[in-house]
Amino acid sequence: MQQLFLKKINIVLFALFALATTYQSKAQVSSIVSAFFGLDNAMPLQANFLCPGAQGMDGMPVNFIYPIDASTLSAADFEVEDSLGNIHIPMCAVLAPANENGENRTVLLIGEFGNAATSPPVEVRVVGDIFTISTLSGESACSEIINLNGVSTTNVVPLADGPSLFFAQRIDGNLNECSSGIQTIQVAWNGGITPHISGDSEADLSQYYIGYSDSSGVLIPHIPISIADINDNDNFHQLCFLTSDDIVKISMEANKVEDPNQDPNQYSEIDVNYCTSLKIQADIFDKKHKVYPNPFKDEIQIENLHGDEYFVIYDNLGRKIIEGKYFETIKIPDAKPGIYYLILISNANQTTRKIIKR
Repeated sequence: MQQLFLKKINIVLFALFALATTYQSKAQVSSIVSAFFGLDNAMPLQANFLCPGAQGMDGMPVNFIYPIDASTLSAADFEVEDSLGNIHIPMCAVLAPANENGENRTVLLIGEFGNAATSPPVEVRVVGDIFTISTLSGESACSEIINLNGVSTTNVVPLADGPSLFFAQRIDGNLNECSSGIQTIQVAWNGGITPHISGDSEADLSQYYIGYSDSSGVLIPHIPISIADINDNDNFHQLCFLTSDDIVKISMEANKVEDPNQDPNQYSEIDVNYCTSLKIQADIFDKKHKVYPNPFKDEIQIENLHGDEYFVIYDNLGRKIIEGKYFETIKIPDAKPGIYYLILISNANQTTRKIIKR
């Protein structure tokens, strides 16, 4: 019986692993958007609360499409290379201040990363195991649990350049902080911003944002009626719109915001991120069968099984790692960090679960 089930899943597994490998490679390549050389030896005194000794150091936000699992984040996970080829390891890497649910896409690196005039940073690399988290309820953007080890970006914004938008998504439910309006669009800048116009507050920025809905290829502008998620020193805003037409693009007029180096923005626009990217449809598992912990360290456990289950675990390249009859735990002590697939086979059915080794 076990051999029959295993033969049946061979073709499915081949397609699954091909799809998973393609998806992960695309996700990894596109997951890191930019780095922003926001401050050169100018981190303020209050930065010491985020990172002891940060005052007077460089500050560089690194921006990702997918939200980051804070528990997997470490300064040693990053390398910054300057224009002279010097490699710098950050002193600290933190999600704060953009660490609320629905944010978590900007990692602030603090340390010495080169000199803006003679040796500016030109590349940021992830050299450790940093994992993303899944999409939260209320987010329109796609997210997958992937290991970002190996991703890099040469899109490092120079110190003299102003900030720009790098991310936008529609949010609702508990993530929505708008007290009025019909739909809320969350936007993110590649660095921290404040109003550039003297006398303006962050609340005044709503009048400079424009959202566009799409009617048969014609973009229709909409001005937010208000702005939320302000005055918290991070790079995220929530725009509150009265229209029920789906907003597909957000823009900001030039010279309305500035970064901590007091560089004003140029005109900036970004498409709103909706979840239309490829999913691994085979990653379905009966909800009553809880697998934990996931991500795991050395072993996993599965709840509510019948007692006749046979398991097989494959790595992301389709190589069999371990198989056998399930008892109380599955020990996987020698597996390298990454994505694996757990196949459970019984007389009744078969199910697949993606599991993560830290």
